[in-house]
Amino acid sequence: MKKSLVTAGVALLVGLGTAVPAQAAPGFAFDDRISGPDRFATAVAASKLLVPDDGSATDLVVVNGYATVDGLTASYLAGLKSAPILYTDTGSVPAVTAAEIDRLGAENVWIVGGTNRVSQAQEDAWKDAGKTVTRLAGADRYETAALVAEADDSGLAPEQVFIASGTSTADALAAGPVAWARNYPILLTEAGSLPAATGEALEELGTTNRVVLGSAASVSDAVYAQAGGTERLAGQNRQETAAKIADDAIATEYFDTQSVALVGGTDATAADALAAAPVAGSQGVPLLFTGFDGSLGASTSAYLAAHKANYTTSGTGWIFGGLPSVPQAAVDAATAAVQ
Repeated sequence: MKKSLVTAGVALLVGLGTAVPAQAAPGFAFDDRISGPDRFATAVAASKLLVPDDGSATDLVVVNGYATVDGLTASYLAGLKSAPILYTDTGSVPAVTAAEIDRLGAENVWIVGGTNRVSQAQEDAWKDAGKTVTRLAGADRYETAALVAEADDSGLAPEQVFIASGTSTADALAAGPVAWARNYPILLTEAGSLPAATGEALEELGTTNRVVLGSAASVSDAVYAQAGGTERLAGQNRQETAAKIADDAIATEYFDTQSVALVGGTDATAADALAAAPVAGSQGVPLLFTGFDGSLGASTSAYLAAHKANYTTSGTGWIFGGLPSVPQAAVDAATAAVQ
């Protein structure tokens, strides 16, 4: 089921008309940072933004904060349930996460990953607290992704499926907001071969619109053909691929043309991108990655400069992650790029 942002997006596009300014409106800046002192607290900050009212959540998705590969596809599951994504450790729940779980008051907890990622003791404790707990976990990341993709019990085939690398994780993360907002599952593959679990899930889902994320180095042309790919969104690097996904989200999914979000572009900052997916998806805001060295990065800078006419004071420049993940210098460069 499509979320309300689709309708809102149509109204937004109609309201904009045909006149656009030559540059971003004076005052547009990347000045809305969602962060905490670590990835667990950043996920909590995003959760509070998505669900501001205490005790109003019905569902919650939990993944291991240090092994987010199991949670790569969790954005889809969270979107099905209109839920935030929180992080836990393998053996215990960090205090900041436990407090947020209590605040949310969710009746249903969805764990993505096996007991080697989120312990059985944590699952039992949530059950003892009266919550309904469902764990989605396969023998590996590919089986786990397949189980998540098949979590919708409506009997309806999703309109689109994303297929992304299970090892080059940034591409799947960049699509997280779209997966959340539009209920598009994300299936994972190896670069040179399609895992059996992924092929079986594609057949089970019955969706013929299959969008491959990333270049042939991440998902080979042979795998593209084997998976029945219908489109590839790819650039020369993860920053360019994220930009391609952002453009597609705006062009085909009614994402907000006036807002954009930055997340750290390294593997170490991937957790912030996953936690951002529910908020960005609910707001229809595409994600862009900063550079590997803490700079804005040439690809992201070029994207912002090319789209600066769209950014107005009606929109928001978001940052997900603290200063170690997205340094202020990169943020300042992003604001400068749209002026």
